[in-house]
Amino acid sequence: MAVNIFQVPKKETVNRSMQSKSIMVVGKSKSGKSTLCSEAPRPVFLMTENGVEALTGMVPIPIASWSDFKQAVNQLCTPQGRENFDSVVIDTYTNLILLLDKYVGGKLSTEKQSLDFGSDADYGKGAKAMRNELGIQLQKLANQGYILLNIVHAEDKVDFDTGKAYIGTSLSNSLYGVAEKFVDQIIYLKTEEDRQSKTEKHYICFTKKGGFNGTGGRFTPNVERVECSYKNLEDAILGAVDTLSETKGVKTVVDDKPAVQIEVAEETYDFKALKDEFQTITNQLMAEDTANSDAIKQVVEGVLGAGKTANKLTPAQAELMAEIVTNLKQRFNIN
Repeated sequence: MAVNIFQVPKKETVNRSMQSKSIMVVGKSKSGKSTLCSEAPRPVFLMTENGVEALTGMVPIPIASWSDFKQAVNQLCTPQGRENFDSVVIDTYTNLILLLDKYVGGKLSTEKQSLDFGSDADYGKGAKAMRNELGIQLQKLANQGYILLNIVHAEDKVDFDTGKAYIGTSLSNSLYGVAEKFVDQIIYLKTEEDRQSKTEKHYICFTKKGGFNGTGGRFTPNVERVECSYKNLEDAILGAVDTLSETKGVKTVVDDKPAVQIEVAEETYDFKALKDEFQTITNQLMAEDTANSDAIKQVVEGVLGAGKTANKLTPAQAELMAEIVTNLKQRFNIN
């Protein structure tokens, strides 16, 4: 840590801005989640599923694997990324966590233990690995000052112990625990029929009274719910910041970066050396036993996604080649 802690000034202000805030947007199908997020300033959608056919004004980026997500984050964390976008929407955060679960499972697999998913690992090792992977990527985006909106599917569930119905998410409890750790606020979107107009209205709920027990977070808006729009969401969150400021007697500032930036260490890689090492390892394994080809393919696809091959990687993707080489060594106990 290259910081003299005795020279760091005391933090005495609160950022009155949506920048650098991370919000989990929970709701059932057709509750308006994607529409709400599309109203955010200059949004880019990291799409893990189709669902924006009726939306305009946003840039959709297909995400089919965890490596796709990491590549998108790296591009967003450049001056060009920040010049083009203010908001990053993960649509859906649900599916991204599932992609992460599969990716971590591949990393934890060894010759003695094959794991399809990280959540199958013993003693919480998978959850810890997923929190580390997810935290690194989300911290990169936070350091850039993006507004981060994470869409999560909600569904009706039944408690097996009590038999009571409740609203949960389509993620398991352990995976939801990984997901919620990195957000500042959880909101719940619901649809109700207006008795007078006989039309459906969409609402943003800020408390558990809306029906989802996970609702809440760092800020407490002055209202329980508002009609669904990004402007109403922003007004409610910034109103909560104002209340916090008045209650504690602290000043507010408007900044497009977080008050505290955590540097994420970036490794540098020699792509040519890694590519040569990959070729040497695979040649050796195939010379020992041609049946190793299936295991090699499993390792490569565990990093890059189904159907993708290492020979198509470019120098800009050296980090992925490094992961493949590391995983091959672990899988085959190569020193």
